[in-house]
Amino acid sequence: MSNLFDKLFEISDTVDSLDEFLNENMQAINEFYNSDYKSICLSKDSVDAFIQFKHKTIAELNYEKTYTKSFVLMLLEYCERFNFIGAIPHIYAILNKNDIQINSRIQAALLFMYNVDSNSTFVDRFEEICKNLEKAIEFEEDNDKKSIATFLNYYSCVVRDTYPHTQFATELKSKIYNSINNDTYQFLKHESIAQSLEINVDNVDDIQKIIDALLEKTVCIPANEIEDEDTCQNFIIETDTDYSRELLSVPNNFDSIRSISVSCAETQKISGRGVKIPESENELFGYLKSFGNMHKAKLQSAFEALPVFPSNVSVIDWGCGQGIASMIFFEKYGNATITHITLIEPSKIAIKRAALHCKKYCPDIPLKTICKKLDNLKESDFNLPQSDITIHLFSNILDIDDYSQRRLIKLIEQTQTGQNYVVCASPYIDTIKTGKLESFRRHFESYDSFEPLLDITNTKRSDDDFWCCNNSYKGCPCLEHPGNGCNNKWTRVIKVFGICIQTPSRHITTQSLPARGK
Repeated sequence: MSNLFDKLFEISDTVDSLDEFLNENMQAINEFYNSDYKSICLSKDSVDAFIQFKHKTIAELNYEKTYTKSFVLMLLEYCERFNFIGAIPHIYAILNKNDIQINSRIQAALLFMYNVDSNSTFVDRFEEICKNLEKAIEFEEDNDKKSIATFLNYYSCVVRDTYPHTQFATELKSKIYNSINNDTYQFLKHESIAQSLEINVDNVDDIQKIIDALLEKTVCIPANEIEDEDTCQNFIIETDTDYSRELLSVPNNFDSIRSISVSCAETQKISGRGVKIPESENELFGYLKSFGNMHKAKLQSAFEALPVFPSNVSVIDWGCGQGIASMIFFEKYGNATITHITLIEPSKIAIKRAALHCKKYCPDIPLKTICKKLDNLKESDFNLPQSDITIHLFSNILDIDDYSQRRLIKLIEQTQTGQNYVVCASPYIDTIKTGKLESFRRHFESYDSFEPLLDITNTKRSDDDFWCCNNSYKGCPCLEHPGNGCNNKWTRVIKVFGICIQTPSRHITTQSLPARGK
């Protein structure tokens, strides 16, 4: 069966045909990109051939468009994972020609993929690679995962490409261990790097499994094979716990509710963005302590774009976590117009707490809890009371990797009717993840009723507009960086729009694509 890149090869004789395909199929392209190494490896030769033979067409795309920029950066990441020495100069030329920002992590990757004239050069560039990755982690990206993955690709490249001359891999290992012992680069202490250093040279491809786990890449599961899970379909809520009793004593506002978690949280910080499904109360405490204020500020800015709602409003909080988005929404709009609340979240401990929080704000409003991952949802989950307006809250969920965006869109179109307002809010991680939110929004632009309300992005880049940081949020001056906030800028990607869905079961995509990795 032909794969996605075989299809791309076939249709990319002209710039217009390639652009049209990308515009209509970015959900499928994102799903392939988010697949595990074993799945994408089935298309390795096709990816290489596409870049090598179609690079002139790729270069002529309009890189003012988010999806084309996202696509070429995906191609760069395939080059990094597969070490496509022949393809990388073409992608590098496209990035330069179109002024696509090459951040410090990409610069680090280019140091071991581009213009490497000898085996010793790999090892000689260790310090420069590490400095670039450390800079990316500290100033440019919201977590360290991609930078660590790039380092693992670097290590894997040296081990594989200098074999059988094992002295180069041995020398690189020595540099890594010395840096760890001397606390030179903190990211080298990550457990993924420790695991990779223990892998035998004969099994170097096993490093890609570690990268999959680190980046939360998903094993491809065709839609018709997704488990039909009915667990936790009844209403569930946290009751008779120390937290539920303490919650009774604080006012109905987010800051007061968060203060409980701040006082109870353990000292260690939540790693990364806290995207791992929480399994313990300590994780819930730590998440609200570490990320609560950022979420609040981001959501408040998103809700400013919404209109005043007269009456009969239902709220669906997708991937609700502890219900932060719902709480901030209720603080702005109150509960007088709310007729129904739906919470969707795979973590049982988190959704029970989200239900508790929502009931504190809206004690008399019907509430449904659906404890499932997005890909496990089905139409029957949405047998909900009809309302004049439905508010969809997508807070820190649309940019995750383990769901099918095509399937989610189809579910919305088959279950939601009438006036809908969609609020998408996430941190800025990179162009590819931002492209996922853009792809979701762009699908609904085809509706005659589409109403754009807000579309804004703020990154950590020094040349980007400053939005907020911990100091400015608390009303404190940033003395070290006047006018531009501190180095630890907060980021946001906000997309808010309205649509009217008249009938269910709309056509989702114009082209039939194979399943990921097939």
